Amino acid sequence: MTLVSTQQAFTPALSVDSGSPLVLIEHIADILGEAHGFGGFLFDRRGRLIVKDGVTWLYTTRTSGGRWESWVRPFNPNTLQPGPARRVLLPSAGHDRAVLHHVVAIADDFIVGFFCDGVGVGAAIASAPDADFVHDPTFVLQPEIGWETRGGSVEGWSLESNGAYVLCEDTADETVFWQGYDSYRKDGRLGDLGWAKVRVDKKTRRVKLLGRHPDNPLAFRNPEWLCARCGGNLSSDVMIAGKRTFFFYLRPNTSEMFIGLALSDDPLFFQNVSHYIVDTILDEETVAEKFQAVQTDDELLIFYESRSTDGSWRTGLRCYRIRVPRASP
Repeated sequence: MTLVSTQQAFTPALSVDSGSPLVLIEHIADILGEAHGFGGFLFDRRGRLIVKDGVTWLYTTRTSGGRWESWVRPFNPNTLQPGPARRVLLPSAGHDRAVLHHVVAIADDFIVGFFCDGVGVGAAIASAPDADFVHDPTFVLQPEIGWETRGGSVEGWSLESNGAYVLCEDTADETVFWQGYDSYRKDGRLGDLGWAKVRVDKKTRRVKLLGRHPDNPLAFRNPEWLCARCGGNLSSDVMIAGKRTFFFYLRPNTSEMFIGLALSDDPLFFQNVSHYIVDTILDEETVAEKFQAVQTDDELLIFYESRSTDGSWRTGLRCYRIRVPRASP
């Protein structure tokens, strides 16, 4: 199979690519049967989904009193059977949300979650996957003038963490990695994707921002399009045609939304990237975002957050058949 180049893929008019390596075979807009939007699963330090006895941990978000909270429940990704949910993270003072987008187990009793608070990205610590998370006040990632604001003022812009992760170093003292994040401006529905380098101190249990990647943002959209954002490369062991995968959503304009797929040998997706438009919003959905993937031999399960026409946020699933054989990671 010949993969299209970035330049070939970015045509002015968007439609689902007939040469996509994925073929949709099933779509469920709401797998939980309640208004809990998908946040993400629990991953290990290498970015792989943690599954024990067939069960992982599923983090979701819901509103209560006008504030966005984060919840967790055990979840079987094969049978789609959820367990009971409990609230694990509340917004801090002065904020209206604390939405977990990526949770990594540094150790069995040391869980780090990255969340959006409506302005920027925060970090929180828990002693177990289903324990209460405590905000780490030392970690702050907020918009800066530049690509994150399209060169303008920071007013109206926010940053969100996402399900993108690349391990840099893992020792007895620290875990260092690239954490994905994206910019967002509600007015105009603008935004792009980037990487922030993060250090987790295993002794002090503190999370520190080391800096932004100098090559940000990811070149995932035609400059005329509004945004390419809110995705990720997890689980990190997902491969298509021997390439790493990164799912995200695209908006060429305010009325259309598509699901994009980037394939590359580069774990950070800056070099030698091929792009596909693999899907669009379906049925009663108005938004599809926050994609995380689980792979079998020839099928790919994409879990994501969907917004329905009634305004509620749900946890959706799309199952795809992979047209090309899976290569070893």
